[in-house]
Amino acid sequence: MGEFPEKQITVIVPFAAGGGSDVFVRIFQQAIRENNLCPHPIVVKNVSGAGGTIGSRTALEAEPDGHTILCLHDGIYTAQHYGNADWGPSDFEPLAATGRSGVVIAVSENSPFDSLGQLMEEAVKSPYELVFGTNLGAPNHYSALFLQKGKPGAKFRFTQTGGGAKRLAQLKGGHVDLTGFSIAEYEQFKAAGIRALAVLSEEREPSFPELPTAKEQGVDAIHGLMQFWWAPQGTPPERIAYLENLLEETMATQTVRSRLQNLHIDPVFEIGEPLRETIKRRSANLKGIVIEKPTPLPPLEWMVLGVAVTCLVLVSRETKKA
Repeated sequence: MGEFPEKQITVIVPFAAGGGSDVFVRIFQQAIRENNLCPHPIVVKNVSGAGGTIGSRTALEAEPDGHTILCLHDGIYTAQHYGNADWGPSDFEPLAATGRSGVVIAVSENSPFDSLGQLMEEAVKSPYELVFGTNLGAPNHYSALFLQKGKPGAKFRFTQTGGGAKRLAQLKGGHVDLTGFSIAEYEQFKAAGIRALAVLSEEREPSFPELPTAKEQGVDAIHGLMQFWWAPQGTPPERIAYLENLLEETMATQTVRSRLQNLHIDPVFEIGEPLRETIKRRSANLKGIVIEKPTPLPPLEWMVLGVAVTCLVLVSRETKKA
């Protein structure tokens, strides 16, 4: 192997262009270019679909030479826990954590609920009546699952809605009763006719100090989003070290610092053992989460065939009688 990098470094973003993850990675791409931190270009490759699992599989199967890496938040282990993927953090080389974002639980402005505590009491009183709009198996879904766990007896009915903009549309249209947004999404959507009830952070978010936490309202739920960078398993240690250093230098630039502040993302940075401990802890938090998947529908095609055969037999009998 020659001196690394020998060519462009491709960062796989397992979501569509223009989404939160894509915007996040392009901030780093811009800072690296502006500050000449890498001798070769950083190229963003959007490989969207199946809640991020198509892109993460692409990275999983990439050549472990450091020239292809992945940026994927907590979805890397929620997808595995939910059963949408049979791979997870242990199948990659962790590079860095580069930012934490809080989660806001929101309802429409005409919702009858004025507090999270009030809403969760209703979720206990009338289980499966309140509809939570989400991406099944994604971190947003797990925000709701942590809420359920934090209020014994509470149960939501989940519906697949998609990304932040789609969840907003479903909320405003009255198709769902509540959903979760990142702090940045809430900042973008708050004037569109929605009302925040709580943040799922340990403490109140500095961006919205008037917004109480779930714990303040009697719901023992803490959840957030951490952005992680990964390399294919087997990537040489010296190349891992180069990429760690590149991300650390990039994180320290004014471009990244100011843009993350505008997006209400805490500039957390971790590599090495602290990073591995964070990944282990966040993965372990999911062990207490119980997944209730919908009951499989009966095989409709066989039912139809059975009815058709029965009808034919009855018709044949009536014909013979005639």
